[in-house]
Amino acid sequence: MRSLPLCLLLFFSTAAFASYVTDTTTSLPGGIIGVSYSARVYASGGCTPYKWWVSNGSLPAGLGGVTSSTTRSFLIHGTPTSKATYGFSITVRGCGGHTSTKSYRVSINVAPLQHLVGLSWAPSTSGSITGYNVYRGTVSGGPYSRINSGGLVAATLYDDATVKSGTSYFYVVTTVDSSGVESRFCNQAKAAVPYP
Repeated sequence: MRSLPLCLLLFFSTAAFASYVTDTTTSLPGGIIGVSYSARVYASGGCTPYKWWVSNGSLPAGLGGVTSSTTRSFLIHGTPTSKATYGFSITVRGCGGHTSTKSYRVSINVAPLQHLVGLSWAPSTSGSITGYNVYRGTVSGGPYSRINSGGLVAATLYDDATVKSGTSYFYVVTTVDSSGVESRFCNQAKAAVPYP
C-alpha cells in the first residue's frame, strides 16, 4: 500500500488590535502677566476625532483652551492676568472611547523689571549744530563709549534702556556741527540704577 504525502495547511490570522489614544505632551512653558501665551497639548494613537477637556483644576487666569480643527491637539492661549502656579489635568478621548489624562503645572510670573535712564540737556545756542552724541561710562571721568546708534540725536532728550540693575553710570554729551566737528564733553551726569 502506497502512502500518500501528508499535507499540512497553515492558516494565519491577523487580528486588528485597537490602539489607544495617548497624550504625548510632557510639559508646558511658563508665562508672564500681560504677555500673550500659546501652547499646545498633542495626542496620538486611537482614532479621531479626539475630544479634549480640562478634567481637573483650572487653566491659568486669562487663558482658555480650544480643540484644533484636526482634533489632534488642544490649544491653550490668551493673556495671563494673575501671578501663581497653576495645576491642572487635560484629558483626551479617542473615538473608540479610550481616554488619556496628563497633569501639568504652569507658573505665571511678573515680567522682570527693566530700568531706563532718561537724559535731558540744554540745547546748544550755536546755529550750526546738527545734533548730539551721548556717551556713557562706568567710572567717573571716563573712559566713555558712545551709546547712540544710527546717527546723531536730534532732540535734547535720550533714553538709555541698556542699563543693568545695581550699576552706576556716568553720562556726557557732545555737539556736532554741520562740518562734522564734535565738541568736547559737557558736564558729567551720574545715574545709579537700583536693584530690582
